[in-house]
Amino acid sequence: MRNILITLMVISLASCGNVGKYGEKIKELSSAKDSLINAYEALEQDVLLLEEQIYQISFTQFQQQVDSLSELLIAATDSLVQKKLNKELKALEEEMNNAKQASITRFRKWLKSRNDAFNEKITAIDKQLADLEGKVTKVTLVSSHQLSPKKFEHYFETYGSIESGQNVSVNIEAPGIINRINVEVGQKVSMGQTLAVLDSKVLQNTIDEVQTSLNLATTVFEKQEKLWNQEIGSELQFLEAKSRKEGMEERLNALETQRDMYIIKAPFSGVVDEIFYKEGEMGNMIIPLLRLINLREVYLVADISEQYIGTVVPGVSVIAVFPTSDSAYQATISRSGSSIKASNRTFKIYVDLKNANGLLKPNLLGVLHIKDFEKDSATVVPTSTIQQDALGQEFVYVLQRGDERILVLKTPITTGLTYGNETMVVKGLQGAEEIVLKGARNIKDGQEVKI
Repeated sequence: MRNILITLMVISLASCGNVGKYGEKIKELSSAKDSLINAYEALEQDVLLLEEQIYQISFTQFQQQVDSLSELLIAATDSLVQKKLNKELKALEEEMNNAKQASITRFRKWLKSRNDAFNEKITAIDKQLADLEGKVTKVTLVSSHQLSPKKFEHYFETYGSIESGQNVSVNIEAPGIINRINVEVGQKVSMGQTLAVLDSKVLQNTIDEVQTSLNLATTVFEKQEKLWNQEIGSELQFLEAKSRKEGMEERLNALETQRDMYIIKAPFSGVVDEIFYKEGEMGNMIIPLLRLINLREVYLVADISEQYIGTVVPGVSVIAVFPTSDSAYQATISRSGSSIKASNRTFKIYVDLKNANGLLKPNLLGVLHIKDFEKDSATVVPTSTIQQDALGQEFVYVLQRGDERILVLKTPITTGLTYGNETMVVKGLQGAEEIVLKGARNIKDGQEVKI
């Protein structure tokens, strides 16, 4: 185990960098330490073997005497003899135990003195190795990132919800019993398609009656017109017939228009979202028949603080993200509100979105990323590379490559906006430097590193 630790320590020191003049000394001390350990282990084995042999030789005679006395004790019949033999046997066993204890004590004392001497030598060598280790230059491994001017965009986030301009409740225009509902929830319908039909029997009877009267008025008018053209009859009779006929026509048209109110048709193409009646129920003009939604074209509405009134305007790029559907849309602001709410000092913006797959539902919550800053050629660094010193000054490590070594230079910077995992640097860097990406927490200014 000691050999393994020494080997690992030597490998570690050798990998720290240019060992130089200390390399040979480290190897020499390590070799001396290995020799001491090997010699100690061999001596320890030999001593243990000798001690075992001495133990066997020393106590075999004791054991033979104990066995002889035990046999005599078994064979003895006289009580006085038995008593004497018992006394001798106990004395012999006590002497043997004392001899064993003395032997173990001597061996333990010898081992301790040898261990102390060995440990002193090993400690001295370890101290020298530790001193040399502090003189060896260590090189830290890092990864780098090459900077180059790039476009930087900053977005701020706000929440909004989906709305549809064609999300309406289709109402009943005239009360009546619902004879037939032609659609189901979730069904797609076209503009002008019949959704439901109400009972219009009473109105139809009135239409039939007016139609009959119109037919009569038309016949009378035609006859009266012929007579008038032949200059027979009075003008008053002709005008009365004409007025009666035209009145009937207007009334019939009004009744037919009223009859159309009993046939509910789709005002636009969309999807039936909800139906509020069943066939046979009495429909009225208070409760709508159903809800119809067009999901193909929706828009997202969000409230924006008045501080952005000059930057968040129609045409500004946005990214609409919907976490629940795991989808994102690139778009622009379509229009904005013309007033500011007094309660929260915000104005509304509207972002039109294409919804061909129908994933965006009304009232769906979305996160709106709105661009409020853009620079075509900016110095941008990964945010993780920026550190702060004790005074709060931000800095990054810039790599300086030499012929043989790579050093790091602590470079103070002034940062601007941050978006995602990137930060724009407004002062301190030219934009073409190579900076430390990973490993910056383990280095200091002027230290040598390895890529």
